[in-house]
Formats: sequence, C-alpha cells, structure tokens
Amino acid sequence: MNTLPDTNAHLSMTDIRWLVNELNTDRARLARALALMDETLGDEAATTRAQLESQHDAVLAALDRVARGSYGLCERCGEAIPYGRLLVMPEVRHCVGCQR
Repeated sequence: MNTLPDTNAHLSMTDIRWLVNELNTDRARLARALALMDETLGDEAATTRAQLESQHDAVLAALDRVARGSYGLCERCGEAIPYGRLLVMPEVRHCVGCQR
C-alpha cells in the first residue's frame, strides 16, 4: 500500500482508512442514486439531480485530496480540520472558521 504524505499527519492511518471507506461508500451510493434517477425520473428531478451531482463531486474531490496528502486540511487557511467535523462530513473542505 502506498503511504500518504505527511501533510495530513494530524490524522492517523486508521482514521484516514476509515474516512476513505466512508467516502467510497458515499461515492457508490451517489452514483447509484444518479443512475436510478436517470432511469426513473428523467428531467423531472433536475434540482435533486444537481444536488446529488454536487455531493458526488465533493466526495471525488475529497478522495483526490487524500491521494495528494492534503485531506483534512482547510483549503483556505491550511489548518487541520477537526476529526469530529470530518466524521460528520468526510468531504468537507474548510474548517468551521473559514466555512462562514
């Protein structure tokens, strides 16, 4: 297994593995939901589809940040995002202060 760069050192490898698993589960769930929506609802659910696509994109971006070693760091200020915040929203990009 590849090791991750030290920029997300505030998270243990166990934490990162668990969060990556959550992100992959979310990615698969969102992809299935989007596929089912196309099959059953067509254009009637454009708003819901846009929201699901946005969530799916956020999950993919989080997985990319894991691969780059910047996962868990605020994209604005560079500070570590608290683990509790990542547990609730594993795809989150900003700390609470920068999210406002």
